[in-house]
Amino acid sequence: ARLRKLRKKEAKQRWDDRHWSQKKLDEMTDRDWRIFREDYSITTKGGKIPNPIRSWKDSSLPPHILEVIDKCGYKEPTPIQRQAIPIGLQNRDIIGVAETGSGKTAAFLIPLLVWITTLPKIDRIEESDQGPYAIILAPTRELAQQIEEETIKFGKPLGIRTVAVIGGISREDQGFRLRMGCEIVIATPGRLIDVLENRYLVLSRCTYVVLDEADRMIDMGFEPDVQKILEHMPVTNQKPDTDEAEDPEKMLANFESGKHKYRQVGVGKGGP
Repeated sequence: ARLRKLRKKEAKQRWDDRHWSQKKLDEMTDRDWRIFREDYSITTKGGKIPNPIRSWKDSSLPPHILEVIDKCGYKEPTPIQRQAIPIGLQNRDIIGVAETGSGKTAAFLIPLLVWITTLPKIDRIEESDQGPYAIILAPTRELAQQIEEETIKFGKPLGIRTVAVIGGISREDQGFRLRMGCEIVIATPGRLIDVLENRYLVLSRCTYVVLDEADRMIDMGFEPDVQKILEHMPVTNQKPDTDEAEDPEKMLANFESGKHKYRQVGVGKGGP
């Protein structure tokens, strides 16, 4: 009987020690999630980090979003998407660090689109104070165009409209498109300030800001421009994940110094 009990205990241990890939989602333990992150070279920093995504079907993403992801040809989430998306879905501030081509754009786009699909459509013609729900800032025109292409690919099937505010296109043409209404604006800092100061655009409803390649933006001297853009947003919209609002002037400084309570996600050598 003792031997039978010992064998039963050993069998249970072997069952519990199975690799995470052999387990159902609800069988995953803290140890399994730790190994999962190691397997995908995912590193995190910050409190209360949610579990990563094992597969699209195991995620909590709504069916209409999963359908678009599938149509866009994204069969499996990339490592940065596996961890960044669950944090983004909690509407928490995040810094993502990963190599070019790692899928960072979709990592911030998917939570953004989930959130926007719960909001009313923007109709700028009826109300002049209706601006976008989100702005995505990029340091260069070329990067902004790449992000626009990806955003349209995901957003168009969901009825989400995007306008790129960049150099090389007349201010009047961009102003016309903005007046037609859009949910997302993708911009370079200098051109966005131009359209804000000329009242082609207001940010009174903007509650979601993405700084793509933020470190490069700071290196290129865009920090004052980004701070000026943040000043066009209501202070109540610039909240970190605590209940205390933060002055726009301090946001980038705190981004650099680590004072702000961002969740950090890194992949490979780019870990926090």
